[in-house]
Amino acid sequence: MSHSFAFARREWTEAAELLSARYRTVALDMPGFGEAADDTDGLSIELMCRRVADTIRELELTRYVLVGHSMTGKVMQILAGHAGKDLGLSEPPEKTVLITPTPLGTEVGGTEFRRELREMPLDRADAEAFVDARVATPITDEQRRRTVEDFLATSRTAWEWWLDSGTYEDWVERAAPVETEALVVVADLDPTWGLEMQTELTLPHLAHHRVVTVACGHSVPLEAPRRLAELITEFVEQG
Repeated sequence: MSHSFAFARREWTEAAELLSARYRTVALDMPGFGEAADDTDGLSIELMCRRVADTIRELELTRYVLVGHSMTGKVMQILAGHAGKDLGLSEPPEKTVLITPTPLGTEVGGTEFRRELREMPLDRADAEAFVDARVATPITDEQRRRTVEDFLATSRTAWEWWLDSGTYEDWVERAAPVETEALVVVADLDPTWGLEMQTELTLPHLAHHRVVTVACGHSVPLEAPRRLAELITEFVEQG
């Protein structure tokens, strides 16, 4: 499992703890983020995909479920699709879980929105504003504190790469249709990556999918970890 843009694997702390009672859970920081903030050489969506594939091989996993949130929802769609083998997966995932995912094509939000983000100095005030803008329901003080810390740890190189390049990488032709069964978790209170956007830009590329909605904002792993863990467990256990 992995995280959204400018956050880190620690956004999964609560949900992963719940899931680990039943499953082996592995949370990854993507290159340029969290504890991998210094890993910025050759940043690309492909690099992110290969980091995930490398971990799966190193752990010798043959039965696993890919889980991605927002930015890494795109990564998991790619790996679960036709491009997975070429990117290093020896065994395909059994299922994939996509939480408020970035679409396989280009990102939404508009150029002005991305320009404003690019010009941010990435100081503590920016970190707090960014975190607060991506939640719509209460999170704990501890969750907010560590998420602000993770934002501040984000590499400036990775921040600018995602806004200037990563958001524009279109993987539809290389990865779609994604045949792996997918659970798409949509946040009811997410104004940008909500059901309308997912229906238009994500679902057409998923051959077998189920959509569920959660009453929170974009940061589902932080806002609704228990509900998310329940949804993932139910989906994994289905035949």
